[in-house]
Amino acid sequence: MKVVLILSFFVLTACAVTVKTYQKSDQSFDDFETWCWLEGCEVTYQGPDYLYDKKVVDEIANAVAYNMYKKGYQQGDDQSDLMVNFFMVVEEDSAEVGGFYDGTYQGEREWLTMLYPEYQKFLKGSLVIDVIDRENSELVWRSNAVKYMELNPIYDKKEIWNGVTKAMKKLPEKE
Repeated sequence: MKVVLILSFFVLTACAVTVKTYQKSDQSFDDFETWCWLEGCEVTYQGPDYLYDKKVVDEIANAVAYNMYKKGYQQGDDQSDLMVNFFMVVEEDSAEVGGFYDGTYQGEREWLTMLYPEYQKFLKGSLVIDVIDRENSELVWRSNAVKYMELNPIYDKKEIWNGVTKAMKKLPEKE
């Protein structure tokens, strides 16, 4: 039963994206009109080399650009009010989900579990989106979206768009 509950937890959390945001407390977004990518108005990949996939990076960039547009900000040039950047951090982790048990001795089950624990490996991925005031070179807004994934994540356009939209939900809208 314990193993089933833990595996169920992983299945449920694998689908969920948790988001934490930061906003500079005294920052008004009313004067910001335009935005551009941080590195010369070009999308750049920042993250682990082994996970680089141009389709995924382009999809994230498109989702960020669309969400900026939906919030009322126009994409501009390197003189834009805001500079936007995103990067990914991925780390491998594991959790104990049970242990070896051959069913012969009920009294030794806990002992065998301690000797032969089983682990579920997974990835903890973070997508960080930064919005910077170009004039002051200050971070004015940040979103950190975290998701637990399988070791070999599969490209899923819908998941990327849903994750980016959720990550940018609290970015102030233009009025």
